[in-house]
Amino acid sequence: MSDDFGTINLRRGERAREIEVLRGHYRQHRDALAGMVADAPTEHLANEYQRIIGEIDRALAKLHELEGGAAAPPPPPPRSTEPGQRPLATPPVANDDFADPPTIPASEYAEPRSRLPLIIGAAILALALIAWMIWRASDRTGETAIVEEPTATATSDTADTGTSTSDDTIEPAATAPAGLAVVPVSHDYGTIRKGTRATRQYELSNTTDEPMTINVARSACRCLFYEHAPVIPPKAKENLTVTVDGARAKAGPLHEQIRITSKADAAIGTTIDVNATIQ
Repeated sequence: MSDDFGTINLRRGERAREIEVLRGHYRQHRDALAGMVADAPTEHLANEYQRIIGEIDRALAKLHELEGGAAAPPPPPPRSTEPGQRPLATPPVANDDFADPPTIPASEYAEPRSRLPLIIGAAILALALIAWMIWRASDRTGETAIVEEPTATATSDTADTGTSTSDDTIEPAATAPAGLAVVPVSHDYGTIRKGTRATRQYELSNTTDEPMTINVARSACRCLFYEHAPVIPPKAKENLTVTVDGARAKAGPLHEQIRITSKADAAIGTTIDVNATIQ
């Protein structure tokens, strides 16, 4: 029999300690919220803090009942304050306030309506905005730097046909009679989103015995940018980098034929094709 009483007393002691720890957490949060009421930037936030303080007060009253005390009526919920009438600080509740809580008629206060749906909606909206910003940042990682446009004044020829070769397909070199060749003669840049850029390379070959300074014509869309060596040595090859700027191009299919010639002799030249779809 003594062992049974000892077990019961031990369980009651553990429960009392758990209730005391829980009460300490409630009071700590209540004191923190009471200090935040005075510093709230708006009356709405001050009222929310006071509403939560009322919830904590009711929870402390329940703990008092669990310890075997008399059932205590719920404390009055905090009333809304008008601008200019909110106190500078909310007086804290003493530790023994719930030993004999005041009796207030229920008709003098009303339970404030929960604003939980509004808070959840604002949180969902914030998460959606963060996800959109991450998507925009990742979408721009493929952009390349814009190089300076060539100073040539010649205008490229455009074609209305919608056909294009597949991306990076090497076609036979288009060799001009005087000794300038390019591989491949056409590139398909695929789909380029508005505000992004895509880059491809063409290989130019100087088949003559003299160094060649080349001239690349401007594009009709003014959305192409070129980067290349100023001079191609004799019997040598150099890369021509062509960048499509989706921000300057019109939406829809893009097809440009660009003429590349020797500055010394305009009869020496070749043509490259640039194909893309701008979205």
